[in-house]
Amino acid sequence: MSNRPLHILSTKLLDDALMHRAGDRVLLDCRSFLQTQPVAPGLVAALLADVSLADQEVIFTSANAVKAVAAAVTGSPQWKVFCIEAATRKKVQELFPQTEIRAAAPNGAQLVNQIIRQAPDQVVFFCGNLRLDTIPDGLKKNAIPCREKVVYETIKTPVPVKPQYDGILFYSPSGVASFFAVNKISPGTKAFSIGPSTTEALKKYTSNIVEAPHPDVEQMIGAIANSSW
Repeated sequence: MSNRPLHILSTKLLDDALMHRAGDRVLLDCRSFLQTQPVAPGLVAALLADVSLADQEVIFTSANAVKAVAAAVTGSPQWKVFCIEAATRKKVQELFPQTEIRAAAPNGAQLVNQIIRQAPDQVVFFCGNLRLDTIPDGLKKNAIPCREKVVYETIKTPVPVKPQYDGILFYSPSGVASFFAVNKISPGTKAFSIGPSTTEALKKYTSNIVEAPHPDVEQMIGAIANSSW
């Protein structure tokens, strides 16, 4: 195993604490390939007008959606929440501590199966404009009505990168699409994926993929050190 420095690119900005977790051997560059904009709170409030604050099953698959809804909701929702693990679940617990998390899963495919098993009468899906079809399609096939509320927008901001990196960190299918819109990677570059949906998106461009054991940024940073080089 070589002890040479590892040049790694993160496709989103990371805070200082996460940067330090990478260790002295890792030279970590951060560039954002997506821009996220919440829908204005007044518009989100209008979307919430027909959403009950009690006895309502809701879905969150992004911390961005949780923050956008929290900025607009009035009162204390007593929702029953289905959400993605790690960052999204943490944000739900932080901003909506009075809600009940009915189920959580590492990706949309597993989450929709959890929802189907519980068979709610109907659900509200707080999402972004580039959300995947996995959850709406799965619910539709099982005759579970789903009302979508788009509460944030994701804008792709592709940037050409010139250095050849040893590894690149990817956090979402949208981020993968934005990066590869203007870039290619060599077969030797490891693509670190935060979870199964991102891994599926990466398979279109590379087979050299390392998926984090859990959908968490800290787990991804740890995967750099634990990977064989």
